[in-house]
Parts: sequence; C-alpha cells; structure tokens
Amino acid sequence: MGKVIIETKDKGELKIKTSLTLEQIRKFIEEIEKKEKAKELINATFGTLKENRELELKSELEWYEQ
Repeated sequence: MGKVIIETKDKGELKIKTSLTLEQIRKFIEEIEKKEKAKELINATFGTLKENRELELKSELEWYEQ
C-alpha cells in the first residue's frame, strides 16, 4: 500500500493511504481536472449562445451530466 500526499491549490495538504496504484491515482486526478476545466470553459461561454437558447441548454446539460 502506498502513501499519497496531495498539495492543493489553496496550500492545503492531504495525506491518503490507498490500495490504488500510482497510475490509477494519476488517471483519476487527470479526469477530475479535465472536468473542472471543461466546466470553467462552459461557464465562460454561457451567454454567448443567446441567439440559440436551445443549443445553450443542450451544452449546459451535456457538461454537467458528466
């Protein structure tokens, strides 16, 4: 069992003991970061699709259901 120490953006530190492999943890974190970046991008683009409200709602639903 390995130890994982995560230093967060807000300078916090989280220590975790896990049975996951290093590669599994990396993939997990990368997936979460991708989703967060996608949400930020979608939030930044909301309102730019005012001409087509249906398209805006569809894109909003797609990103938040992931």
